[in-house]
Amino acid sequence: MTLTRILISPFFIFFFVMDRPWSVLVCIVLAAVIETSDFLDGKIARKYAQISDFGKLMDPFADSISRFTIFLCFLSAGLAPVWLIAIFFYRDTLVTVVRLFSIKRGVVVAARQSGKTKAWVQAVSIFLVLFILLFQKFSLLPSFLTPPNHVLYTTIIIAVAASVTLWSAFDYWMANKSIVIKAMKVDK
Repeated sequence: MTLTRILISPFFIFFFVMDRPWSVLVCIVLAAVIETSDFLDGKIARKYAQISDFGKLMDPFADSISRFTIFLCFLSAGLAPVWLIAIFFYRDTLVTVVRLFSIKRGVVVAARQSGKTKAWVQAVSIFLVLFILLFQKFSLLPSFLTPPNHVLYTTIIIAVAASVTLWSAFDYWMANKSIVIKAMKVDK
């Protein structure tokens, strides 16, 4: 399931660039269904102590790849400024670095509630932006959401997601900075 989410990303890019809104929506819904079933699979694995290193490493990677792919497409369509989209990339990079230092110290970094909140807010923002694009495609938008006004609203939606993402990065760092600092001292 994890690899499927990664493999959907290039299809999303293709359909987005080719202006196939229904196919884009199908990719998003499929990824969301897989992510939800993957979440349930993870719960079952934890319950029966069958957690794999592959799952611990690849699940967050799949989340990053799929969501960052979508936000990059939004950037390419001019739906938000680059500095907002960069927040998503920098947060995921920070989390990856913390996880790598943690692995080096033999510590498993647990998921944080802020990360779960971030994931939900990002998912909702993605659906909202896609619905604006879909309704725009079929001229179903109210006048305040028609081009070029829609960019203001997509930017606001993405800014909310970026703000929660930034908060999640700060929370993640504060909870785990001691691990990174200890690992850096050992390397000296």
